[in-house]
Amino acid sequence: MTILLTLLSVILAVVVLWDQFVTVFSTSGAGPLTRSGMRLVWRGLLAIHRRRRMHRVLAFVGPCLLLISIVLWYLLFGFAVFLAFAAHTGSVIDGTTDAPATNLETLYFVNTTISSLGYGDWVPSGFPWTFVGTLATLAATIVLTVSLSYVLSVISAAIQRRALASGIFAMGTSVSEVIDNARLDDPQASLKNYLLSLSSTIDSVALQHLAYPVLKYFHSSRVDLSPARAVLLLSDTLFVLNVSGREVPPGVVRVVRSSIDNFARYSRAETGSSQGLAAESFPDFLKQLTAKEGVPADVVTAEFESYVDLRSRLVALTAEDGWLQETL
Repeated sequence: MTILLTLLSVILAVVVLWDQFVTVFSTSGAGPLTRSGMRLVWRGLLAIHRRRRMHRVLAFVGPCLLLISIVLWYLLFGFAVFLAFAAHTGSVIDGTTDAPATNLETLYFVNTTISSLGYGDWVPSGFPWTFVGTLATLAATIVLTVSLSYVLSVISAAIQRRALASGIFAMGTSVSEVIDNARLDDPQASLKNYLLSLSSTIDSVALQHLAYPVLKYFHSSRVDLSPARAVLLLSDTLFVLNVSGREVPPGVVRVVRSSIDNFARYSRAETGSSQGLAAESFPDFLKQLTAKEGVPADVVTAEFESYVDLRSRLVALTAEDGWLQETL
């Protein structure tokens, strides 16, 4: 039993530290524990949200998941250290009488040790437990310090996501409104330069989703602050402008479309909420807009076939953000 508990403690500590390392420092997504837990919670809440809209509740989920992740990293690591000491009777003793600690007293010792309080009423019995205690304190301090810097970075990235959404919706709240406000016939008030400036912001936000996977769970209670919905709006606008032959240089469309593709790839939907299968059929509002522009139906259909994959991914992200039903 002693060997089994010791092995279990080592495995648990390694898994927790590895999960935090991947989540905080990796650019390939969250660690396995963090990713699975967040996905499960968000999927359950979206199932409720589809029956009864609760945007205000979902707005608190992202920050709560971030806080819970940090607390769980710390608690699970502390539990791993507790298992290591509890597996060996006499590893923790009374600082005055040298009496061995019970499991409850060992748990108390571990908590005070990894929190760097160290009252001294319970102490390690000697080597190697003094070394284990020191190593555990160092690791726990790193966990908390790294977590704090991670929180600040995530908050900054969440603000930039909202700024992106605001920047896109500032052009209009629908495809037709964006096109009407673009004033493409006036070279001094064209949408072209603004699109190029948005392109770099979209790329930046897309890469931030790799560095901070919890970002996708930072839901906004207002649709005009939803990055997924905003990028979908921009993408649909570019599609209409492209097929209608409006005065937007192909190079500009290509650059912005590449940024949108990066957003869809790096922010990939993972919660199974992509009820955006409707995106595989041609949306009625796009048909009406292209018909209004006088574009032949066969040309529009052919162009949409090359666009449908990107749009499906964007619709899936909009669904995952909880805004699909209200906007499509």
